[in-house]
Amino acid sequence: MPRLKDLRLLLVAGGLATLAACQTAPPPPPPAPVVQQQYTPRAPTPPFGASTLTIVPMLRADGLRETINRDIGPLETLWHVRAALNVAALSCTDPLYERLVDDYNAFISNNSASLSNANNAIIRKFQRETGAGYKTEHDRHQTQLYNYWSFSPLRRPFCDQAVQISQRAIVTKSADLNAFAEQALPELEKPFTDFYLAYEEYQRDLQAWRVQYGDPVTGSAQPAVAAEQPALDYEQPATGE
Repeated sequence: MPRLKDLRLLLVAGGLATLAACQTAPPPPPPAPVVQQQYTPRAPTPPFGASTLTIVPMLRADGLRETINRDIGPLETLWHVRAALNVAALSCTDPLYERLVDDYNAFISNNSASLSNANNAIIRKFQRETGAGYKTEHDRHQTQLYNYWSFSPLRRPFCDQAVQISQRAIVTKSADLNAFAEQALPELEKPFTDFYLAYEEYQRDLQAWRVQYGDPVTGSAQPAVAAEQPALDYEQPATGE
């Protein structure tokens, strides 16, 4: 027969075993938190690849932009249309626009007297308003006019408009030039007015982007307006060379 001491040891060992069996295993550690990758969309960019330094002319009370084509008379309007067609003849080199040079030369030849009269009237206006330094001011004005039409981001839509206007220009009689120019000028300006609206929308989108994500990291921007160059010899027809 087992001794009393041995029985006690067996009972203690059995109790410990039963207690160990009743205990539950500790829960597994919680999974590591999933780190969500932060995605920052690209900052908005200017339309037509324009510079971020582009200055949009202010919108006037009459709904027009404050550009060099504002507040001008019929002869100046005709001259500004002529300048636009001259820029197009010199700048629109794609085969789609190959007729522009011939159209421009025909327009100048058909209306030389009317265009000369417009030019002389503009010069006399500068003489009255500026005095002895009128030539410098007149040349600066012509340079600004050519620079306006030469805004490179809009080259394609401007050329599209110019080639349509040029086809009407060559069949317009001198007596109808002022009416033609009055209609043609806003048509030639349409790519610019559309661009200004698109650029202002880009500015609003960029501001909203900055509020949410901070300032974008950008490279150095190019000036929006080319440095002034000497005025072109605008009395000579374009040669296309």
